[in-house]
Amino acid sequence: MYHVRDVVRIPPEFFGLPLEEAALRVLTDRYVGTVHPDMGVIVAIFNVKVSEEGRILPGDGATYHDSEYDVLAFNPRVKEVLEGTVVNAVNYGLWVNVGPVEGIVHISQLMDEHVRFDPQRRAFIGERTGRVIEVGDVVRARVVSVSMSGMVGRPRLQLTMRQPYLGKIEWYRKKSGEAKAAENV
Repeated sequence: MYHVRDVVRIPPEFFGLPLEEAALRVLTDRYVGTVHPDMGVIVAIFNVKVSEEGRILPGDGATYHDSEYDVLAFNPRVKEVLEGTVVNAVNYGLWVNVGPVEGIVHISQLMDEHVRFDPQRRAFIGERTGRVIEVGDVVRARVVSVSMSGMVGRPRLQLTMRQPYLGKIEWYRKKSGEAKAAENV
């Protein structure tokens, strides 16, 4: 979360609204969903405080007010572990929704074994273990690289699930439950 000081332009069509509500609308429309080079993807703006006194510029019917507000942003980092939902499966890998962005897991990074793609099911199946990852599954993955692509659009994330305790969530829930049962014997 970030605390920001800024000047907000309140257009004439918002003059009938309370000042903070008008500022929140303007700031949300302007920033939410954009990528800031230091903050990452801006997810939400809240706690808006606006100076009652505004300024008017010649030729512009809007008022300009000093403001302060909080920004909730998502800034993925390399080696960070994220959980998300598989939203698409294609022959070269999976697309995983991790909140405000999607990341890709290349087929070579899905499991520690050879996998095959089942296009009818839109799923990947491990040839040795028979484990399946398909659209709708909740998975855990590690960020391998982040590309902000010139700050246009959303960051591109490359993910891996080829490390211990990564992959489909239920795989290691079962594993840890089995391990606890074995320890109690």
